Amino acid sequence: MGNLWGFFENINEIVYVADIETHELVYMNKKAMDVFGIGSLAEAKGQPCYRILRNGAVPCAFCGSCAAHQSYYEQQYYHQHLNRHFLLRSAILTENGKQYRLEMALDISIQEQHKSMVQDVQNLEAVINEGLRVALLEDTPDQSLDVLLGYLGKALGGERTYIFERNSAECDDNTYEWVADGVRPEKENLQNVPPEVCASWYRKFSVGKHIAINNLEEIRHSDSLQYEKLKQQDIHSLVVVPLYDDDRIIGFYGVDNPPAKSLEYTSNMLQTAAYFIVSSLRRRNLVRELEKRSHDVLYALNVDYLGIYQVDFLTDTCRIYRENEFHGENQPMDFADGYQFAMERYISLYVTPGDQERLRMVTKKEYILTQLKTKKKFYVRYQVKDNPKGLKNLEIHFSVTGKAEEEQSAIFAFRDINAVVDQEERYRLEARQSLEDILEGGKTGIWTIELEEGCEPRMYADRTMRMLLGAPEDMEPEACYRHWFGNIQPDYVEMVQQAVQEILETGRSEVVYPWNHPVQGKIYVRCGGVPDKKFKKPGVCLNGYHQDITETMVTRKKQEQAIMELLEKVRRANLAKSEFLSHMSHDLRTPINGILGMLTIMEQTEEEPGRQKECREKIRVSTEHLLSLVNDVLLVSRLESGRPADVEKSFDLFETLEHCIMIMSPHAKAAGVGLVLEEMHLRHNRLLGNPLHLRQILTKLIDNAVKYNRPGGFVFLRAEEISRGDDCADYEFVVRDTGIGIGEEFKEHMFEPFTQENPGARTSYNGAGLGLSIVKKLVEQMDGKVEVESRIGKGSQFRVTLSFPPDRNRVPEPEAGKSGPGESGAPADISGMRVLLVEDNEVNCEIVEFILEQAGASVVTAKDGKAAVETFRASGHGAFDCILMDLMMPVMSGFEATRMIRGLDRPDAGTVPIIALSANAFEEDIAMAKDAGMNEHLAKPVDMDRMFRVIGRLRRPSGCGGSGT
Repeated sequence: MGNLWGFFENINEIVYVADIETHELVYMNKKAMDVFGIGSLAEAKGQPCYRILRNGAVPCAFCGSCAAHQSYYEQQYYHQHLNRHFLLRSAILTENGKQYRLEMALDISIQEQHKSMVQDVQNLEAVINEGLRVALLEDTPDQSLDVLLGYLGKALGGERTYIFERNSAECDDNTYEWVADGVRPEKENLQNVPPEVCASWYRKFSVGKHIAINNLEEIRHSDSLQYEKLKQQDIHSLVVVPLYDDDRIIGFYGVDNPPAKSLEYTSNMLQTAAYFIVSSLRRRNLVRELEKRSHDVLYALNVDYLGIYQVDFLTDTCRIYRENEFHGENQPMDFADGYQFAMERYISLYVTPGDQERLRMVTKKEYILTQLKTKKKFYVRYQVKDNPKGLKNLEIHFSVTGKAEEEQSAIFAFRDINAVVDQEERYRLEARQSLEDILEGGKTGIWTIELEEGCEPRMYADRTMRMLLGAPEDMEPEACYRHWFGNIQPDYVEMVQQAVQEILETGRSEVVYPWNHPVQGKIYVRCGGVPDKKFKKPGVCLNGYHQDITETMVTRKKQEQAIMELLEKVRRANLAKSEFLSHMSHDLRTPINGILGMLTIMEQTEEEPGRQKECREKIRVSTEHLLSLVNDVLLVSRLESGRPADVEKSFDLFETLEHCIMIMSPHAKAAGVGLVLEEMHLRHNRLLGNPLHLRQILTKLIDNAVKYNRPGGFVFLRAEEISRGDDCADYEFVVRDTGIGIGEEFKEHMFEPFTQENPGARTSYNGAGLGLSIVKKLVEQMDGKVEVESRIGKGSQFRVTLSFPPDRNRVPEPEAGKSGPGESGAPADISGMRVLLVEDNEVNCEIVEFILEQAGASVVTAKDGKAAVETFRASGHGAFDCILMDLMMPVMSGFEATRMIRGLDRPDAGTVPIIALSANAFEEDIAMAKDAGMNEHLAKPVDMDRMFRVIGRLRRPSGCGGSGT
């Protein structure tokens, strides 16, 4: 069976064959062995397919399904060990009374991954939006940054998120950090990082790039200093984006060890949130700048404080350093009865009720001394009641005295921070405005819904939310809620209500639904929220976001449509291949059956020379047909792989057309069809291009025209130069026949591989449906076009348009596959020549050796490239007149062996003719053979007459080499 499936070796799909009863593998093509890590067919042959393919202990369910569908079956399958999705197709074949299952697997992982990719990005955007919203609600910039880093780390699946800021010494400080559970914090170890560590990063930041490392080992050599630093932190991947304050780089922030597949999303999300982080850092810097003076004041008795005191907790007494009027009346602090009594009186009389209990707790002796043991200083912010001085926001600061003997003492001071709070509020509003601008760009609005008992529901919407709702600024909250809820499409109202219930039960939910916009019509909305736990009224309150994702939904539908169209094309192509495979048994068996049958007849008619000759002729016809079929399959596979052959040679167009007629004339004559080369009018016949491809195109079209013609019909070939440019000319090649014609419906599919208009055509016309597919691919590779006109019963006309530059040098070059000097006419005389035959296949070696010896040559054989080199090295100077070299061999290939022979230090090493014998016969294979130092390339099966002519042409004149001993 191996001979029947050999042509699958170059097909890009996974193909394998197993016994239907024992499940033992009998064949795997090269693609299958590469995917499943099999070194050779011998390793897998005879093994259960389920053990080799999925490391299983029992047959898979797919086999049972296949058995239930005797002719054909397909399904999608996820292979968990390979982490790939496959579209499996299975067919049942019968050989010598046994049944075999042939399976082809198409990798559709990219399509499956694309579906999940879109959903992942949408979920990630929602989580980041929620993180920005929650961060904005925090009291201080430090808290906002900590909250946002936590959201980013969890959403992006990282182990650590962080912010680095460049300090005055041009070093980097890790200023903020979030780590996942079980991950070691690194912040304390990453202070004052030398500039050379991150130098390569800052160079990229300076041109607007970010850093994405998928595998740390990638920078082991290119950035060894950074590699060692990251390795110490157990980092294997990361994404880092720069932070810009205007045009100045102030640092960077990023995430460690995110999932490798999400690096692109991670960088996009980090860059989206970067503006908010920079805005928070600006606000923090202002707060710190304003606070700096207050902390210094505790030691310098700065006049900015309303009162500065020192308390001795051992005696409960206070010393006054400075004291201004608080309210223009009696001083609030009277320490006659001690510190604790004075502080209680002050809190009760002047502090707002909401802050009293908190201030009592932090001003107690035990709390103060505990805090100062570790912090050295701390402060508490609070508000005071209305007063004539207009004071509202104050801070009470506590600090150590700086003297070891005063461990039970502390300095405390009261500070007016109205200006600081106002400035912070301005920055908070600026940050909120910035966030709203970001959300507006992302078409995301923020809302609050209050469902207070006994009241109509209320919706409070920010600027972007009102814009998305098409609601005016003066719309009341109750009307806003009615406007939103009333425009939800009726079929989705229950879904939205279930999402609200889920928010109340689980703390979070999200829903996508269509919404009727008053101006834009139907749009798609992603909506999510969380409960407001600070809501004090009876009922519930929800905070959330509302995002217009219409463009995303439209794009997704287009992508899904594109994927479906692509899958349909794949399905059609594979259906055609499946139909081809279902007939291929017939196409292959017919010539093989003829060969085997003729051999049987020859065995039984040894005494009948005439019958023997007739059988040999029929065997040759069958093998030539089989070879043509295999060549077409391999050529289609090569063209589908998209490997163009950029060949540009000088050639004569007249000669090329005459060569096509010469090649196809015997075929046309045998079919009773006239083949005519019409008169041509060409201004330029010496051209530059690929004559081999042009011949293949024209011979395939002529072959079809002859094959689908009638006895007594005609096929006409014509070429015309239709236009001329400065550097190129356009040529039209027309192949016209008087055959059976092509139906209009089939014209849409005629260039698809493995398709035929009439299912019986492969029997009637001896074809496999590959010729026109080859023509189409070759024409496209040559940047041309092919058109067809046809009528049933009247014939067809194929018109091919190609462009060629004229050959201004007018120097002809020999074309591949055409005879060179000394190769025409009768076979050359090679008697007396000494040939080194290098061939690993024993049968091939025996055939070539026999034919060479019959022609009078002396032959020495070598089974691989290494043996050939050793044989040549051990021989005398001029011992061999020629070397016939197979290319694909074990131990050492023919390419490597040729290079080693050419490199030997002896006169004949560079001159001995080396001729490649290989089944790899494409143009790039010939070019590789020439590059390795070979003189010629002959394709297997070898045309023996041509081989003799090539050997004779390359034969060195007498006296060029010694006789050898």
